[in-house]
Amino acid sequence: MDIETLGIVLGAVLPIYPVLFTIHQKIGQYDEIVEEFRKLRSEHESYREIYHGT
Repeated sequence: MDIETLGIVLGAVLPIYPVLFTIHQKIGQYDEIVEEFRKLRSEHESYREIYHGT
């Protein structure tokens, strides 16, 4: 890759890098919330089976 192409790529990517980083963090937070929800749902299912006997 020559210097001019590298300059063009960096010039295009560097200004939007903070936005991409923020999106990456938000996706990580969403994944944590989904994982916690799955744990709570499975816990709820086990308690429901014990309580209702189904």
